[in-house]
Amino acid sequence: MQKIISWNVASVRARMSALTQLLQKEKPDLMLLQEIKAEENNFPFFDLKTLGYNAVISGQKSYNGVAILSKTPLSDIKTSLFYEEVPQARFIQATTPNGTIVISVYVPNGNPPEKDPTDKTKLVYKLKWMDALTQHVQDLLNKGQNIVLGGDFNVIERDSDVYNPESYRTNALMLPEVREKYAKLLSLPIVNAIRLKNPEPHTYSFWDFQMGAWSRNMGMLLDALFVNHKNVPQIEKAGILKEVRGWEKTSDHAPIYLTLNN
Repeated sequence: MQKIISWNVASVRARMSALTQLLQKEKPDLMLLQEIKAEENNFPFFDLKTLGYNAVISGQKSYNGVAILSKTPLSDIKTSLFYEEVPQARFIQATTPNGTIVISVYVPNGNPPEKDPTDKTKLVYKLKWMDALTQHVQDLLNKGQNIVLGGDFNVIERDSDVYNPESYRTNALMLPEVREKYAKLLSLPIVNAIRLKNPEPHTYSFWDFQMGAWSRNMGMLLDALFVNHKNVPQIEKAGILKEVRGWEKTSDHAPIYLTLNN
């Protein structure tokens, strides 16, 4: 049995107490983190090692950042999808001892800065980034690689994945061109275990800190965990650890999880 958790932690240092509690309670074999907002020099490697986890990260000061935690050693670390003059820490890939390639991603949000709502620079970058991710996953699958891909995809795939779809029609989480790029990723021979095991509408993984979103269940489904289509029979459970969103000093995302019989 293998348990994998993915969590947009919204600052690993600010959530260290919640992260420790989660690791001790759930004991995942692998954990994918997003938005760690930390660099190598201030990431809690030692604290995680005392909890039994090796960690590899792609960090960035105050923004972005992704990591993979594992009970076993990780190798062949890759931290970029394509060349960028000013790289953003949004992708990390590692290989487990059994040869599975594990990828943690934090897809760009894509919305314009408040001071210039006509600026499409971030949207263009998001679309380019999603293309690069899809091509990378396609290349791995073409080589026969076994993969686990998880993270915060910053896409509202369906209207029923958000509490009020009409208020998000012009948001970069839900624009037609963003959904189209996401659909290309979904067309690959991979399966979102969260969707597979939780097909009911209004299943959410994110509740904003604003507007009492948590208490009013004003949520969105932004997070996903993918495995190869051939591994669907091995999926025992998958879901959202919703209770974590109600913990003290926690993230605005709830962790998502997957268990595999292998």
